Amino acid sequence: TGCDVPGGLTDVDVNDKGAKIALSHAMDEYNRGSGDVNLYKVVEVIKVQGQAVEGYKYIITLRIARTLCRKDKPANAHIYRCTFVVWSRPWLNDWQLLEAKCH
Repeated sequence: TGCDVPGGLTDVDVNDKGAKIALSHAMDEYNRGSGDVNLYKVVEVIKVQGQAVEGYKYIITLRIARTLCRKDKPANAHIYRCTFVVWSRPWLNDWQLLEAKCH
């Protein structure tokens, strides 16, 4: 019907400014917490959804690749499909990675 349900998930454009900020924070936090000596980079953003929850929660489905020797060699990279859940309160400059699932 074109009407969103309060608190329900809605599709968000992958080029949305908030989605890009959420993804940047998620990748920074994912790389810090991965325990890997190499960095991971975004290969493709598949889907972004959002939910208003005392702030805004972004659910980002994407593909990431493990870089080798700190050099960008996508042909040799291992590619993973991930879903990141990021909660934001931009008026407080507060962005938190709530969940990161990769396979």
